[in-house]
Amino acid sequence: MKLRLNVIGGGLCALLLSSCLTITEKQIIPPPWRPAPVEGVEGFDGKPPIGQIAPVYFSTTEVPQIDGNFSEWEGLKGVYTRVMVYGGLFNPKNSDGHFVVRTDGENLYLFADITDDDPTVNPFPAPQAWRGDSIEFFFGTDTSPHKFYSGTDKRMRFVPKSKSNPRQYEVSINDQTVNIPDLQAVFVYGETGYRLEAKIPLNALNNKSLKVGKKVRMEFQINDADGGKERSRLVHWMSQEDKSYMDASTWGDGKVIALPNKGGDK
Repeated sequence: MKLRLNVIGGGLCALLLSSCLTITEKQIIPPPWRPAPVEGVEGFDGKPPIGQIAPVYFSTTEVPQIDGNFSEWEGLKGVYTRVMVYGGLFNPKNSDGHFVVRTDGENLYLFADITDDDPTVNPFPAPQAWRGDSIEFFFGTDTSPHKFYSGTDKRMRFVPKSKSNPRQYEVSINDQTVNIPDLQAVFVYGETGYRLEAKIPLNALNNKSLKVGKKVRMEFQINDADGGKERSRLVHWMSQEDKSYMDASTWGDGKVIALPNKGGDK
């Protein structure tokens, strides 16, 4: 009788274990991205600008002030985020972005001019703020072929919190909220979008000083959510996939060059 009970008990345990394994078995879920065809939309083909080098303008004497006055950025060529990762066709009146990067050797300075037909503030904490309107800037100095982030690869997310207070924002680095005294940012809203300028100490990114000629890696991203809903559009400069947050090989190339003289050819 005891042997019979042990056999029955063992059978029940095996059945329960099998059920648990069936219930908790992980299913393969397709990646949350789909490159969007945009041929014929306002002349934009939606393809990554392969081979384009993003400039990082160097000057130790002409340094941007983070004050919401964007005159220091006028005339400087940067890059545009026009690769739709998802969200339908590219629309130049919504989710278009122009990005410019500068440096004084010890800090990075980021400018973003975002066109958005419904610019809103973002209620989410910075690590989760990809779900609403926000800007992401990827930067690293390791130019060797690699996918997994190296020690110098950083993803910064700038999150606007107020339309009336330009200095009310949050920042995360590699999905960790940071409060770095010398890291500054300003968001300025308009009817057709918003602008950002920011100062980012290189030592906060585990990167050393920069000089003219230095090659770097970068990516730029717009997260866009309209009407208080979740993110509905994701736009990049270079990558067609939503994996730049974990795969540095999807970023594009950049190079530190001298800041053009005022009044010169820019």
